[in-house]
Amino acid sequence: MPMGPVRTWPDGKKVAVKICVALESWSDGHWPVYAPMAAAWPLSDVECRHSMSWAEYGATTGVWRLLEILDRHDLPATFGVSGLLAERHPEPVLAAHAAGHEIAAHSYAQDIIPGQLSADAEAENIRRCTDILRQATGSRPTGWLSPRATESRHTPALLAASGYLWSGDRSDRDLPYVAATAAGPLAYLMHSDFTDVRGIMAGPRAYRDIHVDFLDYLLRQPTPGILNLTVHAHVGGRPLFADQFDQLLQQIALLRDDLWIATHHELAEHVLDTEKAAS
Repeated sequence: MPMGPVRTWPDGKKVAVKICVALESWSDGHWPVYAPMAAAWPLSDVECRHSMSWAEYGATTGVWRLLEILDRHDLPATFGVSGLLAERHPEPVLAAHAAGHEIAAHSYAQDIIPGQLSADAEAENIRRCTDILRQATGSRPTGWLSPRATESRHTPALLAASGYLWSGDRSDRDLPYVAATAAGPLAYLMHSDFTDVRGIMAGPRAYRDIHVDFLDYLLRQPTPGILNLTVHAHVGGRPLFADQFDQLLQQIALLRDDLWIATHHELAEHVLDTEKAAS
């Protein structure tokens, strides 16, 4: 059963901010179903190579734009990386790692979803992705995000047994919490309700405005809160979306004194340490 949520942030900060950049790949013959052409004109008997190229934009172009924006505002982020992407495009993964950003595991590919796997196949997927990212960066990931945030009943224990500290697969509370598993504790860090993927139809400006309004709301509350920002390099890395993301980060940078801007790893360590001290 989940233990109690953490309700304070370091140095008395009012709001914790965590930024996630998803850097994703799909296996050959697969593509994101939400790609503009696939969603607008689905064809069941055609390999949608346009949608495949649309997804590739994240590794070839979008990630570099997002890295530049993060560097300009001196803000840390967590990059959720598909193992397959690290094999195909190691350069942006190495660049993000060298810039001090956290590299988290995001399954081997976006079409390999833990909730659809047997326990043995899921364990192998975790091992494979972990090994690829360790070899690519020289350090092993400590956090995991499932494609579609869809874990299986086996995922928590498999992650804890594999040395993971946190998962981003649940959204059942406002604040992070620690879950007990058969292999030890695992911190759950809530996934965003307003990612760029979910806001494709609403548009980039709506993404910015929603998060600005939500941050204002959190700062007005009597208790600590958390702002989850998620962009996908193949969506939020495109010029118009990236500009709105840039403007959002400008607002966050101006409020830096009231915010704890942390990587997912730093947040998970705080959650786990606080829970341990209280037990």
